[in-house]
Amino acid sequence: MAIYMFMMKYTPTAVQSIVEGDTDRQEVARTVCEAAGGKLIGFYGLIGQEHHVALIADMPSVSEYIGTVLVATMGGAIESFKTIPMYSNDEMHKARDTYKKVKGSYAPPN
Repeated sequence: MAIYMFMMKYTPTAVQSIVEGDTDRQEVARTVCEAAGGKLIGFYGLIGQEHHVALIADMPSVSEYIGTVLVATMGGAIESFKTIPMYSNDEMHKARDTYKKVKGSYAPPN
């Protein structure tokens, strides 16, 4: 599984629809993630930032993640977005082990 932070900015029309309606966008995001075999970890509003919402999802692979992003962005409610791939502490330890294993195979240009 791979963890991603998806930061999105809604269109003004979408913001109006959200605040005047009664839809639960977190549940919509959860449904889409689960339909692709993933899990919604968190859904957070952002104050005073370029984006309105940050959601964190654990997805089976980048392909499933991109598929969910396509569904969300092609719906017309998202003006812009940003993806931040994330990694766990365990993955950092594995990266450290890989570094130690392969560091002798690299030579800088001279």
